[in-house]
Amino acid sequence: MAALDEVRTEIDRVDGEIRKLFVERMALADRVAQIKAENGDVIFKPDREAAMIEKQCAGMDGALVMEYRAFLKRMIAVSRKYQYRRMLELRGGFPYEYDREEPACRNVVSLNRERSICGFASADEEIALLGLPAETLRERVDSYREMGRRILEGKADAGIGILEEIGCGVSDGMNALLVRCGLYIYKCEVRQTGDVRQKVVLFGKGLVVRPEHNRVKLAFVCPNTSGSLANVLSMIADHGINLTEIHSVPFREEEGWNYRFFVEMGANLEEKNAQALICQLYRETGDLQLLGSYYCKGDFE
Repeated sequence: MAALDEVRTEIDRVDGEIRKLFVERMALADRVAQIKAENGDVIFKPDREAAMIEKQCAGMDGALVMEYRAFLKRMIAVSRKYQYRRMLELRGGFPYEYDREEPACRNVVSLNRERSICGFASADEEIALLGLPAETLRERVDSYREMGRRILEGKADAGIGILEEIGCGVSDGMNALLVRCGLYIYKCEVRQTGDVRQKVVLFGKGLVVRPEHNRVKLAFVCPNTSGSLANVLSMIADHGINLTEIHSVPFREEEGWNYRFFVEMGANLEEKNAQALICQLYRETGDLQLLGSYYCKGDFE
């Protein structure tokens, strides 16, 4: 035990030295962020990062090179995360515009088959659940494509749909509608039917962010390389944001198959850490799309 205590004392000493170097390195990262904010340069440069890692790993003991490479990758990732936050403070540039008030909703459109899925006795019950005015007009159509067309053409102010936890295929159609038409969820009510938890959502053309919102929904495509999804999940965790849902849908690319990931996070888009995360995801993933901001009552409040 005496020998172990001596080793731990040495580890504490080394950790103290690492802390000093970490503070020094982050000060340099801050200077980099300031320079890039002035000249409009981008933060993420994968070729330079790869070259830095290879340079530092050259001549490293082969028994430790894999661990040292992982250590360097995490150090660089933390530095990048810090630079995105500083860049947002220095020059703004949040990539999405949004309103703070929900739009007036006089007429809505929904899918015929979701009446039986959600178990609503009438259109009035759906209207009441979402807190819409009783006089709101309601139209039902037979396809998600028709729902999107009517909203985009201004023939409906919003759509009512169902997401998650209600069976195979239902969420995929709704998610595809949001992505294809560039629509945003801005209201969500949870309905419990037996053991099934159903999300009834209201969505429209504009992104709305309210102070009470506690969920952000988005979609992205990862680079088709080893560890790319793990890197994205680390980004989310490093910004202190909880992931409440994630699932993937395959799609065909010229080079083969890839996946689009649909994610819900416990966050409010007016929080600086959430904005910094979105900025980072916007730059470091493929085809990022915000799909909504809303309040959702649930286990992760």
